[in-house]
Amino acid sequence: MIDLTTRNHINHSFYSHLIFIHDCKSQIMKEIILEFLVCPICKRNFTLKINKQNKSEIETGILRCSNNHKFHITGGIPRLVVDKAEGFVKTEDAFSEKWKKYNQHYHKQKWYLFQQNWFLDRFGWKTLDNFKQFLKSKQKILDAGTGLGNSAKFFSSNPNSHVFAIDASESINFAYKKYGNTPNIHFIQTDLRKLPFKNQFFDFICSDQVLHHTKNTETSFKYLTKFLKKSGMISIYVYNKKAPMREFADDYIREHTTKMSPKECVEFSKDMTYLGKDLSELKKKIRIKRDIPVLGIKAGIYDVQRFIYWYFLKCFWAEDGNFERSVGVNFDWYFPKYAYRHTKEEVKKWFKDTKTKIIHFNEIESGISVTGIKTD
Repeated sequence: MIDLTTRNHINHSFYSHLIFIHDCKSQIMKEIILEFLVCPICKRNFTLKINKQNKSEIETGILRCSNNHKFHITGGIPRLVVDKAEGFVKTEDAFSEKWKKYNQHYHKQKWYLFQQNWFLDRFGWKTLDNFKQFLKSKQKILDAGTGLGNSAKFFSSNPNSHVFAIDASESINFAYKKYGNTPNIHFIQTDLRKLPFKNQFFDFICSDQVLHHTKNTETSFKYLTKFLKKSGMISIYVYNKKAPMREFADDYIREHTTKMSPKECVEFSKDMTYLGKDLSELKKKIRIKRDIPVLGIKAGIYDVQRFIYWYFLKCFWAEDGNFERSVGVNFDWYFPKYAYRHTKEEVKKWFKDTKTKIIHFNEIESGISVTGIKTD
């Protein structure tokens, strides 16, 4: 057994050498991560039992704290999920099903670049160079809800940083398979409401399109800010509250779809995708001459599909015509137990309550993107 508390006085250059090994073909856990992990239940340090190791890296093993909380390392990934509540499990099962079925579509370079550019635009970085410059000063980064790991890869441009990519769903396996050999990314299966780190640990936390899928968006955000160092920065994106008829339709449909089996909801999501595709192929515009405040509709000219999509019914259709990914987006909305929507006033209050000063705020139809800096 290795006492992880004794690792701090081992020469750090030795660990720096270990983490940059590139010739290991197996996708296995980088040993240096053990300097940083604590028990997600009691925050005690771990001891490690290694069952299978390849050079300096661990493929299987057991992490155990002094309170005898035990967690397994399998497939090179620490498995630290502790929340067994029905709603949480239902939501994570939803994403596990999604990523198992559609992971290849979301790992394609075209989608990676689209998401990267959308991120830069929403959070005000504008250019990749600007964001990379920002990352140069960040040593410890949390990607809270990494999904398939594209965001973790995006955050790893500074080779001297450590990017901790977490997800509670089975997506972590596909993320690790794709990016596990990236030297400074560490993949962990854990709940972002039960983090295996000490408070005030991170320089930068990003939770993009994730917090609204937890059992309480507000308390999840406030929990994350506890892990920010003073002057650390946090970026989040949460669903925006939609027009009244769209909100009504969402609540009504989700009342049924969240009770479906994954297979049933995939079939329903295909129906919504076909509807979105058929509406898009109309290639028709509609002119709304005056605002309709009761319905939340603003005057303007709309594509028919987008008009129905934003104001009445979620029937997503990807502009690039990718059917399978479109089904995934609709499934992402209709199957998870948790999918909350919020107003800008709510989100601004969360930042104020946690003494996190907003330095960038962006609101679009789909969601609200905010970056803030911890002042206390």
